[in-house]
Amino acid sequence: MLEKYKISSCAIGDTSYPMGMKNLTGMPSILYFRGDITIVNNRKSVAVIGSRRTSSEGLRLSYYAGRKVAEAGMNLVNGLALGCDAEALRGAIHAGGKCVAVMPCGLDQIQPRSNYRLAEEILETGGCLLSEYPIGTAVREYHYVARDRLQSAISQGVWVIEAQEKSGTMHTVNFATKQYKRLACYYHTLVNNATGNKILEAQGRACVLKSNSDIQRFLEDISKEETYEQIKLDF
Repeated sequence: MLEKYKISSCAIGDTSYPMGMKNLTGMPSILYFRGDITIVNNRKSVAVIGSRRTSSEGLRLSYYAGRKVAEAGMNLVNGLALGCDAEALRGAIHAGGKCVAVMPCGLDQIQPRSNYRLAEEILETGGCLLSEYPIGTAVREYHYVARDRLQSAISQGVWVIEAQEKSGTMHTVNFATKQYKRLACYYHTLVNNATGNKILEAQGRACVLKSNSDIQRFLEDISKEETYEQIKLDF
């Protein structure tokens, strides 16, 4: 069945297993993938994430963020969700970039189904789809939060477009903080659904992006960062 869907797998001891995940507690011992998984270890990655119910400005800035990540020569990572995630993926693909989408189900399925064509574009342009779930695993509500920890684990930085205080986006933010990843968010006045952005600004947890120079600095900091396997953390 794996061959039918062109799905491969790697174990935690394999060279193709994402380095950023290897020593983090709670990471899957086996990872399933379609496409070119080598881009995860060979290139820097930025998770660009945000609300499913996004504003028009959120969509515009998502697309722009995707383009900037691609132009910086980095992978764009997210969960292929509607709204900000999908628009950021489109921006990266249209700029010639590579993308990694982390699925909350087996890779014989695409969730949401309406983004099936976008998932195919990710594969056609040299990206990959990842999942910790074997073929035939249907999506469950708790899979989305579990998926969020993988998005930040394989990325060197997380970029929040717009997010409400209680949202899946903030789950990824919290995982990123625990995993000591660089974190950035658009300034809350640039988007509409931004109570989460406001919290990040108030707590000083994220680099606040107000201008192109802020974006450039955030991406340059990631590009200059040395990449190592994560130190074993017990949480």
